[in-house]
Amino acid sequence: MADNLSIGVDLSDLAQVGAIVRQGMFSNLEAAVARVAATGVERWQQAAHAAPLWQGERDAYMASITSKQLGPLSWEIVSNYKYVEDIETGRPPRDLKKMLDTSLKVRLSAKGVRYLIIPFRHNTPGNTAHAPAMPREIHQSAQELSPSRITGQGTRQSGTGAFDMATRKPITVRTRKYLWGGRLEAQPEYKLKASHRSDPYAGMVKFSTKTPGGKSYSNFLTFRVMTANSSGWIVPAKPGLFLARAVADSLRRTAELDFSAAISLDLASAA
Repeated sequence: MADNLSIGVDLSDLAQVGAIVRQGMFSNLEAAVARVAATGVERWQQAAHAAPLWQGERDAYMASITSKQLGPLSWEIVSNYKYVEDIETGRPPRDLKKMLDTSLKVRLSAKGVRYLIIPFRHNTPGNTAHAPAMPREIHQSAQELSPSRITGQGTRQSGTGAFDMATRKPITVRTRKYLWGGRLEAQPEYKLKASHRSDPYAGMVKFSTKTPGGKSYSNFLTFRVMTANSSGWIVPAKPGLFLARAVADSLRRTAELDFSAAISLDLASAA
């Protein structure tokens, strides 16, 4: 994956204007190049805002889009967002079961099958920063659940069988002990995607907690088991959105008009 993605606005290779620019006589063209760069940042940010991305990714992507001047007639519009290349050109399918090869939290069943217990946090209506929000009717039912709570913590040996190189003892991971409250029953009508084998909200539990200021709020989670023998847990491929390419194409049309008008003004002033 590339470290960044950029759109260039560069007229510095025009030898016939380069010398005049150094004398400060092409000020209108310089301003036009800077103006087009600013327009490019705005259009790219607008394209990212309108793209089908989850809110946290969208906000980070938009914030990463900036411009910098490389010379009198040269600007670069760049995004250094870590997933910008994936968004632009597409993402291949991902097998999430590969986590079983790397996570220290892996467990072993009685038959020696590796597995992980994966928590999924479900956002409340109106909050989509980390994932889509649950339907309002699901939220209403979840609010009525008796809360679950964490009653203690402990440790267990990692199912990887790995040893600490310093202590030569088996690596341990933290565990939590729970007192479970109510759980949502499965509702087949909420099988939202073809990749869902069942209602994604089935078994949802509620945890009540407080902010440092003492304000109470609830977290809603489901827990799913991923095993080495699971046939699912495949994130499908996503096609590229080509946002930067579309912005560059539209910017090129804008730039031709602006630069032509600016050069005419500068030549008229120099005459």
